[in-house]
Formats: sequence, C-alpha cells, structure tokens
Amino acid sequence: MLHTHSFQEKAFDSFASFLRKVLKGEVKYENLVNPVITDAILLAKKEKDYYSVSRDLFDVIVFLAERDPSFLSALDPQEHQLSQGEYQRILDLVTSQRGELLTNE
Repeated sequence: MLHTHSFQEKAFDSFASFLRKVLKGEVKYENLVNPVITDAILLAKKEKDYYSVSRDLFDVIVFLAERDPSFLSALDPQEHQLSQGEYQRILDLVTSQRGELLTNE
C-alpha cells in the first residue's frame, strides 16, 4: 500500500509541477498536460470510458473526471485554448488530492 501511495503522489506531484510551469508561461509544457486534461474532459463527458483513456497518469485523469465533472464537461480544448483561470482551477483540484492522500494514510 505504501508503494501505491508514493507512486500516486509522484504522479500528482509531477502533473502539478507541469501545470505550474504552464501557468508561468512555459508553453512547451502544454504538450504534457493537455492530453491528460483532454482525456479527463472526455471521460467526464462520457465520450471515453475507463478502458479507453490513456494509461499515462491514469490516476490523475480519473481523479479530475470524477472530482469536478460539471467543470470539465464545460471545457472544450479543441474549440479554444484553455485559459489561465481554467489551468489554475485544474491545478487547485490536483493539489487538493495531495491533502486527501495525507489524511487517508
């Protein structure tokens, strides 16, 4: 169980780190975070299921889709680039997971 938590923590920490870089204007990191966010959006909209989303950062994708499906369902990254506010809200969701991991141990 300890390995699972540490692996999951690393995934969330890495994703949060990449999101922070995007928020600081480092556009090259969008290529790392946008596929994860897109899969979470499609999962929230039920356009993808658990078997068809990427296995890369699967825990992050599922968490985002289940945590705030109404917010994610309103997003459409194919229609427009995500705003700073949308990236920030996603970062807030991801960092809230860190606190939940610590309280559930």
